[in-house]
Amino acid sequence: MSRAMNSSEPGLPQHWRCWPARERPLAGLLACALIMLLAFSVLLATGDWIWGGLACMGMFLALIGFFLPTDVVLSADKMIVREPLRVRGMRWDSIQICKDGGDALLLIQRGARRSRQGRLLVPLGRGEFTQVRKRAVEQLWQQHKSSHTHTDQSA
Repeated sequence: MSRAMNSSEPGLPQHWRCWPARERPLAGLLACALIMLLAFSVLLATGDWIWGGLACMGMFLALIGFFLPTDVVLSADKMIVREPLRVRGMRWDSIQICKDGGDALLLIQRGARRSRQGRLLVPLGRGEFTQVRKRAVEQLWQQHKSSHTHTDQSA
C-alpha cells in the first residue's frame, strides 16, 4: 500500500512504500497460483521434488519486486530506493533523462550508457505521487538552464 509521510515541503512526500501484491490482491493470488502450477508441472516433468522446489523459488525471486515492498525515500539532494534485495540511490543533479511509465518513473543518470548501472526505477504506487514527477522534471529543467548559461558564459 502506498502512503506518504514526513512531508517537509508542502505536497511533496518524503517517504512511501509501494507493495504491488498488497495493492492488487487478486493479481497476487493469481501470481501465486500460476507459480505453484508451473512448479508442480516441473515436478511432474522431472519426477523430482527438488526441481519443483527450485522452480518455485526461481519464479518467486523473479517476481520479488511484486511480492515484497519497496520503500522510496526522498531528500533534498537525492532519492533512495530500498528494494527487497538491494538499496539504490541517485542524486537529483545527476539525472539526465526522466521517463514516466504511469506507476513508475525511470531515471537515467548522466553518462550512463546502455547498462542498467545508471538507471533507477522508482515505483510510484497507483499514480498518487505526481509531485515526484514534477520535482524530477523541474530538476532536469534547472540543469538544462544552468548548463546553457554555463556554456554561454564560457564562450
